[in-house]
Amino acid sequence: MFINYFLLFSLFLSSGTELELAGDFVEAGCAYYEDNDITGEARILRGFLEEALYSGSNTHAFDLILQLEYFPIESSCFDFWYARLSWSCGLSEFACMALDSIQGSRWLENRAKGLAAQFRGDGNSAAEYFRLSIDLAASARQRFYSALDLSFALVQTGRYEEAEDIAVFLAGNFPGEGLPLISLAMSLHEQNRFGEAMSILQSLYGGDQYTSIVKYYAATLLENLE
Repeated sequence: MFINYFLLFSLFLSSGTELELAGDFVEAGCAYYEDNDITGEARILRGFLEEALYSGSNTHAFDLILQLEYFPIESSCFDFWYARLSWSCGLSEFACMALDSIQGSRWLENRAKGLAAQFRGDGNSAAEYFRLSIDLAASARQRFYSALDLSFALVQTGRYEEAEDIAVFLAGNFPGEGLPLISLAMSLHEQNRFGEAMSILQSLYGGDQYTSIVKYYAATLLENLE
């Protein structure tokens, strides 16, 4: 019976949605564009932006923010993205002040405060804000980003096994997402499980299912951790 319902539900999915659920984000973005699905297209671009901001791909991040300005997105999101970009560009004090002053949804505000705390080196406070933002999330995608933030913050605080558990869960439930595997590799490396960490990074760098941004991030970590 469950399978029948699932098959019936799948009939109503757009091609973009099917590709997105399968983790093929580039093709999903193209499908959303062809279907003039603005919401879906923006969601894909926001995912690419998260990867760019996490990896420090500043030029790519700036270009994605400019593209997103053509979509009907609340201004607080742009304040959030530009604050994170300023951190990547070395403006640490300004970035933290900007993140602390974000005014938007409670989910975004707590996520922003968590990142500000993390940037200041206070991983414990960051983790608490991220846990709260998970509770306040209005969608699975928002919960994903908050849990991802939490995983990275736990690595910073030395709670590697907790970070590993979250990263494994996210990687298993969100196909095609490379950032959880980045966090997992970091947590494994800090536990002196060097072989496992390097294997994950190598699979990211060589995997066709991951974006060029994630591949760049994995390659940088491979070079730095060796």
